[in-house]
Amino acid sequence: MKYKKVLVVAATVGVFFSAGLGGKTIAENLWNGHSHVQAINNDIDTLSTRIHAKANTITQLNEDLSVARTNIQNNAAQLSKLTGQLTQVNQEKTLLANNNTTLRNQLAGKDSELQAKEQQIQDKIQEVQDKIQEGNDKVTAKQNELNTANQAIESLKEQVSDLQTKLSISDAALNDVKQAHQKADQVVQETATDEQAPQTSTSSQNQAWEAKVYDAQARVSYNGKNYYAKWYASAQEIPGNGGPWQEYQEIN
Repeated sequence: MKYKKVLVVAATVGVFFSAGLGGKTIAENLWNGHSHVQAINNDIDTLSTRIHAKANTITQLNEDLSVARTNIQNNAAQLSKLTGQLTQVNQEKTLLANNNTTLRNQLAGKDSELQAKEQQIQDKIQEVQDKIQEGNDKVTAKQNELNTANQAIESLKEQVSDLQTKLSISDAALNDVKQAHQKADQVVQETATDEQAPQTSTSSQNQAWEAKVYDAQARVSYNGKNYYAKWYASAQEIPGNGGPWQEYQEIN
């Protein structure tokens, strides 16, 4: 620093001498130059301080720059790593997108198959329903036929019942006839001949003939005529048709 000051003072003196100034002027100038030299020294000190400060700042900046470069390198390495990871992620994303597209296509195919199956099921359901309806119609028709047959059977049962009733009546009538014949034989044996039976009667209270059993000597009226039973008369033996009934004239 002192060496620099001496050089500055010498340069200043040389300048003054070269200018051709006088001694007094030189002395005054030297004095003034000294003041200037001090001011210059002060400025130089200030500049030196500033230079040191700037140097320190530059050093600090260089250190910061080195740190920044290191950070940049680290960041670049991290960026490269992240870029690689991003590339891998993009590849996986592309793979997933392709898989997703494939799955969507498969799903669309399955949906089509499912719709076809559902349509087949609906067709089968409709076919079954039609068959059920057809079966129900047949059952209804058969039920109607069965009802008709049951009605016919009931009618036949009634007819059979009537026939059985008539048969019972016929059986009873046959028994009546048998009994009548037996009684007739008995009456014939116990009574006189038909010519000995009364041909007239004073009775006017003969009951109207009914289809029932009559004992011998019973008197009835039928179709405006009077009859008496020569012997036992069954319910089926009608007056006027011969047999046990004998017409007679009523005498008042």
